Amino acid sequence: MDNKHIVLLATGSFNPPTNMHLRMFEIARDHLNHLGFTVCGGLISPTHDLYKKKDLAPSIHRCAMIKQALVALPWVKISDWEVKQSCWTTTRNVLQYHQNFHDIIISSIRNGDEVDTSLFPVQFVKNINAKDLNQNMAINIRLLCGADLLESFAIPGLWKDDDIEAIVRDFGLVVVSRSGSNPHKFIYESDILTKYMANIIVVTEWISNEISSTKVRRALSRNESVKFLISDLVESYIKEHGLFGTLNNKSNDNDRSDLNTSSVFLSPSPSSKTFKTYQIDDKKINIDEPDNLQCTTKRENNCIKPKVKRKRKNQ
Repeated sequence: MDNKHIVLLATGSFNPPTNMHLRMFEIARDHLNHLGFTVCGGLISPTHDLYKKKDLAPSIHRCAMIKQALVALPWVKISDWEVKQSCWTTTRNVLQYHQNFHDIIISSIRNGDEVDTSLFPVQFVKNINAKDLNQNMAINIRLLCGADLLESFAIPGLWKDDDIEAIVRDFGLVVVSRSGSNPHKFIYESDILTKYMANIIVVTEWISNEISSTKVRRALSRNESVKFLISDLVESYIKEHGLFGTLNNKSNDNDRSDLNTSSVFLSPSPSSKTFKTYQIDDKKINIDEPDNLQCTTKRENNCIKPKVKRKRKNQ
């Protein structure tokens, strides 16, 4: 697989898309650039609604959330081809479709035909037009994934051996490792992956990040903060449409910080105090007291009566 022009394609539920999903594209691009590859773009292909996964939001919402998330990552595009199919599609077929699509589009651009380039970064299209017609501008679609997807190849019945071999042989993998995973060991233990290990690029994420969609959904359902885990635009969309159990939660973030000032474990806040004026001798003084503190006659008398210094008796 000698082609140095790569488009990274990530599949999955993106339920919801997190900052870690976006971070994977950035990490992979940096690493591939160091290896001499040219990353021409990125694609996110959310899975079909018929994919059997618990709490899977409808694809119309997942696609909308991905679009919101990608505002911060314009070189990556969303492809809705997979979700528009009549049934669930294998990862192998998703990769093959996008490889064929890109080959046709690039050929059409080189021929001067007007085609839909919405899945390509603008700069990439400009580069194609600027290249010598005799220069090879073919690209390679590579599957971008985490080490967890790589390890799922070993789960009985989840993947067909023919599909695994075709994915690694014809397209290749870019695997972003997470803490605690050992993709090199897993590749060694798999005959198929070892056979095509030259097509597998492992990228180590040195800045540990364990953000997961599952944990984000749990936090949302509990009305807990997900700030800096997903983009603000995605969070706003989720709450606007009541996704992931947020329908019955309060949408105002300030509600989470409300404190019960009558709690016996907390001192009264300044907002729960009032100032009362007492006369002592010729002076008036203000004493701040909680509203709920009962004012007894004895207390008032103690404040009103001036203190009298007693004279010491001579020894």
